Amino acid sequence: MKNATFLALQGPDGTTADLAPIVEAAQAHNGRLSVLHTGPVPILNYAITATPYAVPVVPEGWLGERNRMAELLAVKQTETRDFLVKEGLTGEVATLCIEPAAMHDIVAVRALFADVSIVQNTLRDNETAFNNIVYGLLFEAPGPVMLNVEKGGKALASDTVMIAWNSSVPAARAVRGALPLLKSAKEVIIATFDADPSRWADGDNPGADLAMWLSHHGCNVTVGEYVTGRKSVSQSILARAQENAADLVVMGAYGRSRWNERFFGGTTESMIKQTEMSVLLAH
Repeated sequence: MKNATFLALQGPDGTTADLAPIVEAAQAHNGRLSVLHTGPVPILNYAITATPYAVPVVPEGWLGERNRMAELLAVKQTETRDFLVKEGLTGEVATLCIEPAAMHDIVAVRALFADVSIVQNTLRDNETAFNNIVYGLLFEAPGPVMLNVEKGGKALASDTVMIAWNSSVPAARAVRGALPLLKSAKEVIIATFDADPSRWADGDNPGADLAMWLSHHGCNVTVGEYVTGRKSVSQSILARAQENAADLVVMGAYGRSRWNERFFGGTTESMIKQTEMSVLLAH
């Protein structure tokens, strides 16, 4: 990802060591690395004093917890700034200390000028905060989102990338966002699952048009058609990715309603929750 700007989002327990694969990618491709240290605080329940002006009173316990989190993030900010200087990288290091429900808009603004946003697993400790961050990036920011990019992984320098292809606009956006990674990979596998051969869906040769387009970009492409059988689509994606020793899965997010997936289950929700495979998503 030549000259790319990476946005890494860390939880309060994140360390500079967790940034290793992103730092290596930025150094290898003349990139920039921006880091947002994020710390959720509890929902603030106001108390109203019995005065003519009904002055709101902030509970003392909430304020103390918020201040402790802000102090912790400030320490992380200083450590990361020093680390980036040491590694010879440019970029911003900021903090976000706020209620989880308010995070999605702010992280989306931070991601406006990032080529890719990487949400690290230290944010999974607070499920509400993690979900709001991921949803904000997917629905309100222009670039792709990567999950499970952790120390020791090869997601940003993949030998093998598997595309979970379903002929949808979100899947096409994910492929375009991942194109630099696909071009540098040794092998790109286009995988379709329970493909619909109708002319309005996947067609007679599912994945063939995408394979032609990627081949024109210099990718080494193979196409595989798979049947899920008794497995869910997400289970099948993970199984085939592991079978092919893929370092990264690329896929579209929320081809149907986000709320439909949240309440009734869906492929995107399952792939966001899993932690065994690096994934790049776009909506």
